[in-house]
Amino acid sequence: MSIENRINLQIDDTKKTAINTNLSGLKTELSPILIALPANQKKALPKIGEHYMDFVERAVEGADKNPMLVPPYINLDEVKVDMEAWKLLHSIERDLERLVSLLDDTATLSGSEAYSSMLSFYNFLKQAAKDGVPNAKPLYDNLKQYFPGTGNKSNTQNTEEE
Repeated sequence: MSIENRINLQIDDTKKTAINTNLSGLKTELSPILIALPANQKKALPKIGEHYMDFVERAVEGADKNPMLVPPYINLDEVKVDMEAWKLLHSIERDLERLVSLLDDTATLSGSEAYSSMLSFYNFLKQAAKDGVPNAKPLYDNLKQYFPGTGNKSNTQNTEEE
Protein backbone atom coordinates (compact mmCIF):
# COMPACT_ATOMS: atom_id res chain seq x y z
CA MET A 1 0.00 0.00 0.00
CA SER A 2 1.29 3.45 -0.88
CA ILE A 3 0.15 6.89 0.23
CA GLU A 4 -0.64 9.19 -2.70
CA ASN A 5 1.73 12.15 -2.86
CA ARG A 6 -0.10 14.97 -4.63
CA ILE A 7 2.40 17.67 -3.72
CA ASN A 8 6.16 17.79 -3.35
CA LEU A 9 6.87 21.46 -2.86
CA GLN A 10 10.43 22.44 -2.11
CA ILE A 11 11.15 26.14 -1.87
CA ASP A 12 14.82 27.04 -2.01
CA ASP A 13 16.38 29.82 0.05
CA THR A 14 16.50 32.21 -2.91
CA LYS A 15 12.75 31.83 -3.46
CA LYS A 16 12.02 32.15 0.28
CA THR A 17 14.05 35.35 0.40
CA ALA A 18 12.25 36.74 -2.66
CA ILE A 19 8.84 35.90 -1.19
CA ASN A 20 9.69 37.47 2.17
CA THR A 21 11.18 40.55 0.49
CA ASN A 22 8.06 41.03 -1.62
CA LEU A 23 5.75 40.53 1.36
CA SER A 24 7.81 42.98 3.35
CA GLY A 25 7.63 45.50 0.51
CA LEU A 26 3.87 45.08 0.27
CA LYS A 27 3.49 45.64 4.03
CA THR A 28 5.79 48.66 3.87
CA GLU A 29 3.78 50.23 1.04
CA LEU A 30 0.32 49.43 2.38
CA SER A 31 0.74 49.88 6.15
CA PRO A 32 0.88 53.68 6.14
CA ILE A 33 -2.36 53.97 4.14
CA LEU A 34 -4.45 51.20 5.71
CA ILE A 35 -6.87 51.72 8.58
CA ALA A 36 -7.97 49.19 11.20
CA LEU A 37 -11.61 49.62 12.13
CA PRO A 38 -13.14 48.22 15.30
CA ALA A 39 -15.58 45.42 14.43
CA ASN A 40 -18.63 47.32 15.69
CA GLN A 41 -17.72 50.41 13.67
CA LYS A 42 -17.06 48.34 10.54
CA LYS A 43 -20.39 46.54 10.96
CA ALA A 44 -22.24 49.86 11.18
CA LEU A 45 -20.79 51.22 7.92
CA PRO A 46 -22.75 50.94 4.65
CA LYS A 47 -20.96 48.38 2.45
CA ILE A 48 -20.15 48.76 -1.20
CA GLY A 49 -19.54 46.17 -3.87
CA GLU A 50 -18.94 46.47 -7.57
CA HIS A 51 -22.67 46.91 -8.23
CA TYR A 52 -22.88 49.86 -5.85
CA MET A 53 -19.64 51.34 -7.15
CA ASP A 54 -21.40 51.62 -10.50
CA PHE A 55 -24.12 53.58 -8.68
CA VAL A 56 -21.48 55.84 -7.09
CA GLU A 57 -19.80 56.48 -10.44
CA ARG A 58 -23.10 57.35 -12.13
CA ALA A 59 -24.12 59.58 -9.24
CA VAL A 60 -20.76 61.40 -9.38
CA GLU A 61 -21.18 61.89 -13.13
CA GLY A 62 -24.64 63.31 -12.52
CA ALA A 63 -23.37 65.55 -9.73
CA ASP A 64 -20.52 66.81 -11.93
CA LYS A 65 -23.02 67.74 -14.65
CA ASN A 66 -25.44 69.30 -12.17
CA PRO A 67 -23.35 70.99 -9.45
CA MET A 68 -26.31 73.14 -8.38
CA LEU A 69 -28.03 69.94 -7.14
CA VAL A 70 -25.11 68.88 -4.91
CA PRO A 71 -25.70 69.78 -1.25
CA PRO A 72 -22.96 72.00 0.21
CA TYR A 73 -21.99 69.36 2.79
CA ILE A 74 -20.84 66.94 0.02
CA ASN A 75 -17.34 67.53 -1.28
CA LEU A 76 -17.31 65.91 -4.73
CA ASP A 77 -13.52 66.04 -4.98
CA GLU A 78 -13.26 63.99 -1.78
CA VAL A 79 -15.88 61.55 -3.06
CA LYS A 80 -13.83 61.06 -6.24
CA VAL A 81 -10.66 60.43 -4.21
CA ASP A 82 -12.53 57.88 -2.06
CA MET A 83 -13.99 56.25 -5.17
CA GLU A 84 -10.57 55.84 -6.82
CA ALA A 85 -9.06 54.56 -3.57
CA TRP A 86 -11.83 51.94 -3.29
CA LYS A 87 -11.24 50.77 -6.86
CA LEU A 88 -7.52 50.31 -6.25
CA LEU A 89 -7.88 48.73 -2.81
CA HIS A 90 -10.69 46.45 -3.96
CA SER A 91 -8.57 45.27 -6.89
CA ILE A 92 -5.63 44.55 -4.56
CA GLU A 93 -7.98 42.83 -2.11
CA ARG A 94 -9.37 40.53 -4.84
CA ASP A 95 -5.85 39.60 -5.98
CA LEU A 96 -4.78 38.91 -2.40
CA GLU A 97 -7.93 36.87 -1.70
CA ARG A 98 -7.16 34.64 -4.69
CA LEU A 99 -3.55 34.33 -3.55
CA VAL A 100 -4.55 33.57 0.05
CA SER A 101 -7.00 30.93 -1.18
CA LEU A 102 -4.23 29.24 -3.19
CA LEU A 103 -1.83 29.52 -0.24
CA ASP A 104 -4.45 27.95 2.03
CA ASP A 105 -5.12 25.09 -0.41
CA THR A 106 -1.41 24.40 -0.89
CA ALA A 107 -0.65 24.55 2.84
CA THR A 108 -3.67 22.32 3.58
CA LEU A 109 -2.55 19.70 1.10
CA SER A 110 1.09 19.82 2.25
CA GLY A 111 0.10 19.55 5.90
CA SER A 112 -2.45 16.84 5.21
CA GLU A 113 0.05 14.67 3.38
CA ALA A 114 2.67 15.07 6.12
CA TYR A 115 0.09 14.37 8.85
CA SER A 116 -1.45 11.36 7.07
CA SER A 117 1.94 9.79 6.44
CA MET A 118 3.10 10.25 10.02
CA LEU A 119 -0.24 9.05 11.35
CA SER A 120 0.32 5.83 9.40
CA PHE A 121 3.83 5.66 10.83
CA TYR A 122 2.45 6.25 14.32
CA ASN A 123 -0.09 3.44 13.98
CA PHE A 124 2.62 1.13 12.64
CA LEU A 125 4.86 2.18 15.55
CA LYS A 126 2.05 1.51 18.01
CA GLN A 127 1.78 -2.07 16.79
CA ALA A 128 5.58 -2.44 16.75
CA ALA A 129 5.70 -1.28 20.38
CA LYS A 130 3.03 -3.87 21.31
CA ASP A 131 5.05 -6.54 19.51
CA GLY A 132 8.24 -5.60 21.39
CA VAL A 133 10.20 -4.31 18.39
CA PRO A 134 13.41 -2.67 19.71
CA ASN A 135 13.30 1.15 20.02
CA ALA A 136 9.60 1.29 19.11
CA LYS A 137 8.16 1.75 22.61
CA PRO A 138 10.12 4.90 23.64
CA LEU A 139 9.29 6.58 20.36
CA TYR A 140 5.65 5.52 20.57
CA ASP A 141 5.45 6.75 24.18
CA ASN A 142 6.87 10.09 23.10
CA LEU A 143 4.32 10.48 20.29
CA LYS A 144 1.20 9.17 22.04
CA GLN A 145 0.94 12.39 24.08
CA TYR A 146 -0.61 13.97 20.96
CA PHE A 147 -3.57 11.61 21.27
CA PRO A 148 -4.99 12.17 24.75
CA GLY A 149 -7.73 9.99 26.11
CA THR A 150 -5.83 6.72 26.03
CA GLY A 151 -8.13 5.45 28.78
CA ASN A 152 -11.03 5.32 26.32
CA LYS A 153 -9.99 2.63 23.84
CA SER A 154 -12.62 3.42 21.17
CA ASN A 155 -11.96 7.20 21.31
CA THR A 156 -8.18 6.69 21.03
CA GLN A 157 -8.56 4.25 18.20
CA ASN A 158 -10.79 6.64 16.22
CA THR A 159 -8.49 9.61 16.80
CA GLU A 160 -5.35 7.70 15.92
CA GLU A 161 -6.77 6.14 12.77
CA GLU A 162 -8.43 9.25 11.32
